[in-house]
Amino acid sequence: MTVPTTGHLLDSFPYIRVGAGEKPLVVIPGFGDSMFSGRYPSIAARLVSSYFHRFTDDYTIYVISRPRGIPENYQIDDATEQYGQILDEIPTPADVLGISMGGLIGQELAARYPELVDRLVIAVSGYRVADGGRNIVSRWQQYAARHRWVRLRSELSRELYSLSDWRRYSAPSTIQTVGRLCLPRPAVPSDVTRSLAAINRYDAETRLADIESSTLVVGGSDDPFFPESVLRETADRIPDAKAVPIDGTKHGAFDERKRQFDTRVKAFLSETQSTTTN
Repeated sequence: MTVPTTGHLLDSFPYIRVGAGEKPLVVIPGFGDSMFSGRYPSIAARLVSSYFHRFTDDYTIYVISRPRGIPENYQIDDATEQYGQILDEIPTPADVLGISMGGLIGQELAARYPELVDRLVIAVSGYRVADGGRNIVSRWQQYAARHRWVRLRSELSRELYSLSDWRRYSAPSTIQTVGRLCLPRPAVPSDVTRSLAAINRYDAETRLADIESSTLVVGGSDDPFFPESVLRETADRIPDAKAVPIDGTKHGAFDERKRQFDTRVKAFLSETQSTTTN
């Protein structure tokens, strides 16, 4: 059994490793990754193990964050190059689960380094941000530039959950009260602004045809950033891909309907694995 571990890869990439499976599953997080100190406490490994409990028997899971202090004019291409170096440090080919900004990186990683990526899950993400979502991301850039973290987190929580989910209403008030005292602050505030700018600049329309990995594109049907239309357009441009919108959910579909999300992702990975084995 793999011992839950936290630390840094290549001395600068914060990571968590959990699970007991032979196959590696690399999880690439979204832009919220830039909003913490860059050092995972030991308790984080237990939380991640619990969150991914449906996968830990079959996989050794690596949640790999980006370095602190990203450069000016940071691009998704820069992150892709970094993750390509990181995947050389673990057993490959690996299955990759990219969430939001991590999905942008994941699809570029699969296109550029096909030998490193076996199966790919693009979660609440796609080949570009929808036009309506770009305005929201731009507004968040302004909040980040002024260090208005409470405002940014509050708005993010509203975009994560649908009108029927209680967290859409409870999360903002919690963030604005208790969260002011206990939520982490970015180690390098400019990382948030630069990550958001990279998201808005990204467009992989001409790159998706280079992805050889079997791919699942899964997300919320009502996601303002990557709605069902973008999910389907992304899958249509990848040679071996299918889109699975989760009805009635927004950008937090992976959390709001966690059991449904996990079931669909696990079925995809197991189905593809069985096909490859046979």
